[in-house]
Amino acid sequence: MGIIVLFTLLICLLASVPIAISLGISAFIGMFILSPEFLVTMPQKVLSGMDSFTLLAIPLFIFAGTIMGHGGIAGRIVNMSLVLVGRVRGGLGMVVVFGTMFFSGVCGSASADTAAIGSITMPEMLKRKYPPPFATALLAAAGGTATIVPPSIDLIIIGVVASISIGGLFAAGFLPGLVNALALIGLVYYYGKKLDLPLLEPMSLREKVKVFTDGIFALLMPIIILGGILGGVFTPTEASSVAVVYGLAVSLFVYKELKIKDLHKVFLDACKLTGVVMLVLGMASAFSFLLAFERIPHEIADFIVEHSNNWVVFVIIVHVVFLILGMLMDALPALIILMPILVPAGVALGMEPIHIGILIESNVALSMFTPPVGVCLYVACGLSKVPIEDVVKPLLPFFAVLLTTMMLISFVPEITLFIPRLLGYLN
Repeated sequence: MGIIVLFTLLICLLASVPIAISLGISAFIGMFILSPEFLVTMPQKVLSGMDSFTLLAIPLFIFAGTIMGHGGIAGRIVNMSLVLVGRVRGGLGMVVVFGTMFFSGVCGSASADTAAIGSITMPEMLKRKYPPPFATALLAAAGGTATIVPPSIDLIIIGVVASISIGGLFAAGFLPGLVNALALIGLVYYYGKKLDLPLLEPMSLREKVKVFTDGIFALLMPIIILGGILGGVFTPTEASSVAVVYGLAVSLFVYKELKIKDLHKVFLDACKLTGVVMLVLGMASAFSFLLAFERIPHEIADFIVEHSNNWVVFVIIVHVVFLILGMLMDALPALIILMPILVPAGVALGMEPIHIGILIESNVALSMFTPPVGVCLYVACGLSKVPIEDVVKPLLPFFAVLLTTMMLISFVPEITLFIPRLLGYLN
């Protein structure tokens, strides 16, 4: 039966059926084969997959990110980044990296992050004669890899599905995110020299002070949210509520770029993205239940452990699996389906669950900008109006650099575990 279910899922994905529908069809067929009476459990499993207090953080962080994009917060983060690196060759490209990392630290959504920062920086890059395919590749790679920076929605899902401390995952994401950012900045600097990218106009001290003064409330947002989570002031779910309230207050009453009459559009944009995510979560929950009922995850985990001499071999297997899946399907169902399989297998080989979660999220970050289903790549191409096929070649150096950092994060566990251990999430 398990083979039939997995084959059905594969056929649906190859036929370009939406992932939520593909998972639902596969789960329905599997339960029908077991017993028609078994189908009564499917609605229950779909609803239970969405009915979680922890998952409430997802729509709220999405809402917070939408508010930031409409309310001028994202723009001010970009302006502050310009002050820091604007006079460096390729500085505007570095701003894309800084901006996505900062913005991702609140909004939690890679696609929203890419769209918000890209809508500000892409026109500027094109105006300053950045090669459009290069600018598109840079935005896609920066937006995708920023998903590892807390409070990433993917990390919340990993924590819920695999029963890993979400606070621990958030703490673990900082240093890997920094490693990725520095690697991208180094690559941008190299191409800034190679392509002779233009420098930005110099700013007076008065202008710099004005930018930082104007952006202080925008900068405080990720500090308050992440500081509160890591300091134990509030949980990730409570932090998402704080992000919404703070973002609304700053956007409406401080910067005044978000009007009351525009709130319906903000709500609508957030609801559209939330609806997609939650529907996939619900259908994936029913699908995962079916696999667990047939003990398929346990059998696969036993197989991996049996054929893995040590954790290094296991890590290589994980990377190969996710690199292949990342080119075929969206990251969300892959996480939901595979995390219950891979985490027990990794733990059996002596790995920390938090480390497993971060190395898997590193793979997800790569899949965010690799064709044919990389969502950040589609967003970036939409902003630059560059066909995807023209972006593939300039994307390769970014992929190579981030693949290297992923291997570094994977095989040097302390990069991931240092901060969680420091904060007491690990013994």
